[in-house]
Amino acid sequence: MMKDITHYAAIGLAAISLVTSAARAEDLSTATAPLPSGTFTTSAHSDQWKIRNALSAAPATIAEHATVIDRPANPKDDMSHARVLRPGNNSWTCMPDVPGRPQHNPMCMDETMMQWYSATLAGKKPNIDRVGLSYMLMGEARQGQGATPSKDPSQVKQWFYIGPHIMMVLPDSAQEALRGMNQDLSNNLPYTTRLNSAADATSVWVVPVAKGGDRIKEEPPQ
Repeated sequence: MMKDITHYAAIGLAAISLVTSAARAEDLSTATAPLPSGTFTTSAHSDQWKIRNALSAAPATIAEHATVIDRPANPKDDMSHARVLRPGNNSWTCMPDVPGRPQHNPMCMDETMMQWYSATLAGKKPNIDRVGLSYMLMGEARQGQGATPSKDPSQVKQWFYIGPHIMMVLPDSAQEALRGMNQDLSNNLPYTTRLNSAADATSVWVVPVAKGGDRIKEEPPQ
């Protein structure tokens, strides 16, 4: 009799555990849904959430076979410190949101853009010898050109909302081609930017394909 009670008690505890786990399961739809007003992106998410969020940055033809990595805990570390969340096989790499932004901002990059991004974050010269490409189809929100990232995003006085866009890095030998281009983040036009203020920092060309705050959606032909 006691054995039966113990057996059923164990089953009951297991059932409660499953229900509790299900209740705690993260809502993956929030990986791509607009953030509630007054909230900011964070790294405190499950791996599955981060994968869904990261892959929303690129067209399905690229996202389907892209590698997904988490961002290093230290933003100044290069991507060699990143944890692989899902292996891929098409030479593209996707990452989830940068924490502390009022809008989702995942990114997918080809090998050359990954070289630029990793070196620039680590304060190194990227030494680019070919065109690199990345997608940010969820758009992003950022501070002004050259602004030091705020430790408290709630204290940022003005965010610039950039619509879904692609980014291109040119070879070092062609950087002069970007001279004199728009640097205004507020007019929804293509602009050039840098990730740091070093004299030899390599610029990238950002080309919005929709207005700030807008979304684009892939739809099959009717």
